Amino acid sequence: MASLIILSCILALTNANLPNFVQSQPLADLFKINRVIGGKNCAKGEFPHQVSLQFGYPPLVSFTHICGGSIIGERWVLTAGHCVHDLPSSGQLIIKAGKNSIKSKEATEQTAYAARMYMHPQYQGGATPYDIALIKLLTPFKFNKYVAPINLPQPNSLPQGNAVLSGWGSISKSSRAILPDVLQKVTLPIIDLATCRQAFRALGEMWENVHDTNVCTGPLTGGFSACQGDSGGPLIGQTDNGTIEIIGVVSWGLIPCGAYGAPAVFVRVSAFVDWINYVMRYYYYV
Repeated sequence: MASLIILSCILALTNANLPNFVQSQPLADLFKINRVIGGKNCAKGEFPHQVSLQFGYPPLVSFTHICGGSIIGERWVLTAGHCVHDLPSSGQLIIKAGKNSIKSKEATEQTAYAARMYMHPQYQGGATPYDIALIKLLTPFKFNKYVAPINLPQPNSLPQGNAVLSGWGSISKSSRAILPDVLQKVTLPIIDLATCRQAFRALGEMWENVHDTNVCTGPLTGGFSACQGDSGGPLIGQTDNGTIEIIGVVSWGLIPCGAYGAPAVFVRVSAFVDWINYVMRYYYYV
């Protein structure tokens, strides 16, 4: 039987990251693909909203990628609740933007320290609903072609069609994580919640954890999915007028990643737009 996981590596800082992603072509064209294309490197600056959350105990233990996230403001990053839930207080969390290679120092990268973290008040930890959080940065990012925010969706909108996942998660289809150096991308089909729950029920897994505020992706034929280290990262979609927006935050799935019949589960961002805007306004000066 497959194992249930939240797709991060917080519990093993020496064992980080990544999944199977997509193909070198203009971002807008990715949404027109009617099949998944996986395992491709991203070009530099292709996803300027993508960040790497890194945790460490300097100077004893260097910073290690634990999760992804998305820039939604100069001092705000959107991620998964489980990425910041119960982080050891003795360590430090930094956010790196403008990255393509996770292992190399890059001229385009910017680093900010986390000042405050705001988990959704209904999140209970683990692979449960409301797995969403905001990180307020100590200093703002400077926006350019490599570091830029992603649009939020319309409140309570329901995504359909294809979506694009990016991250530095494991690219292994086994339980042993294999981490890429370069940011990865993949196009995934969105599946409805009834199909998602039915798929997990057929696998004997936690179908009841698929909440109305989630969004799921296939393909149920397997081979393409989010994985360990992708948690908190963005699933992006395109509106009818061509606007690119974040529609999901990587939350949980099964190991081995991309198993036959197993969806990936994301937090549906549109269900939390009002909460996001409230936190960003109320804690703007805090």
